[in-house]
Amino acid sequence: MEPGTGPEPGAEGTGASQPPIVPDWKKWVVPGLVLAAAVVIGAALFFTVLATPPPVSTSPPAPVTIAGTTVPPTTIARPHHRTPVTSVPATPGAIPSVTGEPTQAPAQETAVPTTPACIPAGAPGFTVTISPDQATAHRGDTVVYHMTIDAQNCFADPIHMTVTAGFLFFSQTQDLGVQDPPFPKTLDYAFKVPDTLPPGVTLNGKVTSTSGTITREDQLSLTVQ
Repeated sequence: MEPGTGPEPGAEGTGASQPPIVPDWKKWVVPGLVLAAAVVIGAALFFTVLATPPPVSTSPPAPVTIAGTTVPPTTIARPHHRTPVTSVPATPGAIPSVTGEPTQAPAQETAVPTTPACIPAGAPGFTVTISPDQATAHRGDTVVYHMTIDAQNCFADPIHMTVTAGFLFFSQTQDLGVQDPPFPKTLDYAFKVPDTLPPGVTLNGKVTSTSGTITREDQLSLTVQ
C-alpha cells in the first residue's frame, strides 16, 4: 500500500456495525425467587419462635445453702379447677347447696286468720249467769257456783266481782277479784255452809259485778238442812 493511501484512523467505525449486547435477565429469575422464599420462611420461623412460650422446667429446684444450713426448696402446687358436685336432695323440700349437701328449705309462714272488728248494735254491757241460783245443803257442806260472763255489743272492759251471803246475825263477803277480757269467761266459787247455822234457815246471797258505770246484781239462795 502506498503511503498516504491506507485507511485513516477511525475508519473502522465506518465499516459494518456490530449488534448491541443485551443482558441475559432469565438467569437471575431463579436465584431471585429462591432468595424471596428464604426471606419469607425466615420471617415465619422468627415470629413462631417469638410466639412460643419458654419451656417450664418440671425438675424440682435445687436446695439452697444459707450459712452452712441446707434449706429444702419450696414447691408451689398449681391450683386445680374443681367443679362443684350437685346431688339430688335426700328429703322433700331440701335445696342442694354448692358443696352438694342438701339444706332444708325455709318454712313457709302460715297466715293467721284475723278476727273481724266488732260492730256494736247498742250500748256495751255484760251479763252474768250463775248456776245453781238456788241450792240446798247441810251444815259443813260445800256448794260450788259456776259463773259465766258474757259480753254485749263489743264490751271489753275488766269486771270486779264480789259475793255476799247473810242471815240475821250471820254475814259473809268474798272478793272474787277482777275478771279481764276477752269474754265469755267462766269462773267457779266454792261456798262452805257454816256449822253454826241452824237447820231450816235460808241464806240470801248476792253477786255484785262492777265495770266503770255498769253494775249488776244477781241473787242467790241457799237453804240449810
